[in-house]
Amino acid sequence: MKISIFSVVGIILAVFFWFADSSIHYIFYGEEQFEFIPSDFNELWMRLVIIILVILFGFFTDYHSQKMISKEKQIEALHIYKSTLFASHHILNNLLNQMQLFKFEALRSDDFGKDILDLYDVATDEALSLIEKLSTVQKITGDNIKKSIR
Repeated sequence: MKISIFSVVGIILAVFFWFADSSIHYIFYGEEQFEFIPSDFNELWMRLVIIILVILFGFFTDYHSQKMISKEKQIEALHIYKSTLFASHHILNNLLNQMQLFKFEALRSDDFGKDILDLYDVATDEALSLIEKLSTVQKITGDNIKKSIR
């Protein structure tokens, strides 16, 4: 597990608290000697609980922040994917609409073969079908995108 900034801060704060609490007891409560590890079991137990909570809070904060960052990256990737998809739809629709002009001219011409027009219709239908499949990808990964157009 990767130790991140909040975990490190939690550990530093816990160590600082331990020293500060020992110092407060020595300076303000007039203990005869500085006790790094308190002889009173109740005091030791309370310090341990507090530093464990501070450290756990640091780890929890790291875990939660990493989760939020990951979610934000996924949302950003989804937004980029949808924007790219919208742009490609726009480009392909413009191309297909412009290609209709060529089809109308080919239909007017007697020299243009019917089998070529049939191939044209198949190609445009295939392009539209692939764009529709690409638009319906639910989980956006490279493999799923590739599978949608195969």
